[in-house]
Amino acid sequence: MANDNSNKDPFSIPLPDESEHAKDKSTSSVDDSLQVHDLLDDAEEMLQFGTWQWDALTNMVTWSDGLYRIMGYEREHIGHLVSDEFYLSHLDPFDADELRQIRSNAIATRSPYEYTCRVRTHDGRELVITIKMKFLFDNNGRIIRGVGMCRDVTEKTQMLRDLMHYKKMVVQKEEFLNLGTWELDLETNKMTWSDGMFRLMGYAPQENDHEIDLSEFYRLHLSDEEVRRTNEAIHEVMEKGETYILQSAITRKDGTVKAIETFAKVQKNMQDKPFKILGITRDVTKLKEYEQELEIKLEALNRSNHELEEFAYVASHDLQEPLRKLTTFGERLRNRCGDQLSEEGVVYLNRMMASAESMRELIDNLLEVSRVTRIQHPFVKADLREIVREVLEELDLSIEDAHASVSLHQLPAVEVIPMQIKQLFNNLVTNALKFRKPEVSLQVSIRSEKLTKPEKDKLKLRTGKTYHKITVTDNGIGFEELYAEKIFQLFQRLHGKAEYPGSGIGLAICRKIADNHQGLIMAASEPGMGATFTIVLPEKHSP
Repeated sequence: MANDNSNKDPFSIPLPDESEHAKDKSTSSVDDSLQVHDLLDDAEEMLQFGTWQWDALTNMVTWSDGLYRIMGYEREHIGHLVSDEFYLSHLDPFDADELRQIRSNAIATRSPYEYTCRVRTHDGRELVITIKMKFLFDNNGRIIRGVGMCRDVTEKTQMLRDLMHYKKMVVQKEEFLNLGTWELDLETNKMTWSDGMFRLMGYAPQENDHEIDLSEFYRLHLSDEEVRRTNEAIHEVMEKGETYILQSAITRKDGTVKAIETFAKVQKNMQDKPFKILGITRDVTKLKEYEQELEIKLEALNRSNHELEEFAYVASHDLQEPLRKLTTFGERLRNRCGDQLSEEGVVYLNRMMASAESMRELIDNLLEVSRVTRIQHPFVKADLREIVREVLEELDLSIEDAHASVSLHQLPAVEVIPMQIKQLFNNLVTNALKFRKPEVSLQVSIRSEKLTKPEKDKLKLRTGKTYHKITVTDNGIGFEELYAEKIFQLFQRLHGKAEYPGSGIGLAICRKIADNHQGLIMAASEPGMGATFTIVLPEKHSP
């Protein structure tokens, strides 16, 4: 229990009244003491701690101003209430009992103690407090007093928790992504690994010291060729001061070989000299296996497509001869025996000749489709505007007969197969002329612009490449939006042959040409509102 003097300031100094000289001397001493008190109070406030004393003889407890601040009290309001039990009432009962036990053991062993616990303050805050205390004894071993300090470590504890949480997230991320991080000190040639690097090598993190000799690391896990390639990459990045990405293979502790990919970046000091390399190494074994499987499937698919194209070409070519004979003998029959045929026989002959002509057109179209992918021409940089101008010149009579006008805007120069691109625009302009409105003057517009990054992301195109979007817009009859993909399929027609002649193969050829150029072609339309065909082409062709 605290006595009546428990609110007495432990830092106050009594002022003796003896003589003027003594008074002056005392006044000077008081001033010095007040300065020390203020200095200590400022230190307590800045460092967020408070002190207390416990007089074992009187059982009186005194707090410093810093401890009042921590506990959320004003000295003048509760100074007379301060006691050991009063302080312990702010702790959880379990923590309070444990602190009593620790304190008793410390007194019995005459040793200081330290304890960290949570404290609920008068103003409703929950703090984490570290308590430190030691005891003073007389010559007979009896306890005289205890002095202690309480420090608010709430912020520090939270920082430690955040750090531990961050470290846990890093470990989980390394485990999930199967990667590790490392640092290479260029002065000492020493490496520091994360736990993820040990796992990559097949070790448990505690099996090895985190300071690994670089040459030993190479010798144990890399082949001589991989050592050479890695050293070359490191020397190159030191000279250029940039980054490097290196794919290699490691032999793990259990003897298995894994494919890894390393990304590293050099750091420079104030003198612009490399002093450290930071790196991330990840296991790409499964990714490599997947890529190999994909390449095998792609190769088989390309081989199958090539065989189908060859078959279509040979079959179409071989069909030409019997079809030619059918047409020839049909013409002879009409010329030599036409007057001997009945009216019904003439109808049958005409229908046979018409079917033969349709068959010939179909075979020619099949040959044209197979020719697009079967015969590969070199890619050259060409001005698309000039190619389209040639197309318009060749179609000038058809454009004039249809009373149509074509607005040709600026188009880019890209790497293409000019003959195929010419065929693509020829098909699109011809398509617009065919599906125009009879009562409306046809208007065709051809323009281009570069694709933006969001557009490339939406179309799932390579972000690092430049793509151009060319749009061919008309005010023709249009079509339902649900057919926007169907019209690019082979022999697909939305209208009857009597109304709109053709084989339904022109847009399919456009799609094949766009695919050959690593590009895209799309259509958008509404009935009666015309159609817009969008061609996306890369500026440079990638082999």
